[in-house]
Amino acid sequence: MLIDILRLSRSIYQLLLLRKKWQYDSVGHCTSCGSLNIFVNDLDQRATLINIIDSWNLSDKFKKKLLERENYFCVNCLANYRQRAHAEAVLYVLGLERSGKLVTKLKSETSFKIYETAAYNIFRNDALRNIDNYVVSEYFDGHLPGTFVNGIRNEDLEHLTFQDNSFNVLINSDVLEHVSNLDKALSEVKRVLKPGGFHVFTLPVDYELPKTTERAIVIDGKIKHIMKPVLHGDTIRGSGILAFRDFGKDVLQYMSRDGFECKELKYFKRDQFITSVYYAQKIC
Repeated sequence: MLIDILRLSRSIYQLLLLRKKWQYDSVGHCTSCGSLNIFVNDLDQRATLINIIDSWNLSDKFKKKLLERENYFCVNCLANYRQRAHAEAVLYVLGLERSGKLVTKLKSETSFKIYETAAYNIFRNDALRNIDNYVVSEYFDGHLPGTFVNGIRNEDLEHLTFQDNSFNVLINSDVLEHVSNLDKALSEVKRVLKPGGFHVFTLPVDYELPKTTERAIVIDGKIKHIMKPVLHGDTIRGSGILAFRDFGKDVLQYMSRDGFECKELKYFKRDQFITSVYYAQKIC
């Protein structure tokens, strides 16, 4: 309790220092870092997103909703609304949503393993860095999969280097719109999951778009653009990353493939729908 009070006091001080940039939204439990903390609306982030998505040929409703899902940051760990919803969904499939004690479970059950295809993007508790059964990676162009770049494992989702049946949960956060061969990536996901394991992922979905649309394909190793190229923001490649598809309202059907049945968890803020998190279980 004392730690929560001290952390909350520090966050209040940060909010006062950055009051021209941050707008107070609420106080609550952050599922990403596990703390009681303040959530804020980052005005600079909102302005940056508006510039990035201005050229995207998607609906205004989608763009407006995107500004919500990518904001409302936890002052302690800076996880946004989507990331916290994603963390909550992982806890849900593990039956831990009431306790939120992912770190405790990983420490006590050494055979239980999670793989996140980003470096501590969804769960941001520092204790995870010392737990061998929480594995993270990034994708670095020009480096061999399975090698380490600046201390971070490099993996290509279409060519994972892990053994079969390695993980209980695999986490993808707004990644699958950027893989060229979705069938191959999902096949790899299924391969490295243990029987009964879960693929828990987020996607930017425009529910005003009747069907998922392919923007680009790869033929003989070269990208062929079907539509005008669109780059999404990316923390590794500052220049952005190409979107190979726009997901539409057929997303559940579209993502149900290779033996996976895609399901959806919807998340709301003050009774307003903000975002969904999707999951699929490996049955066999």
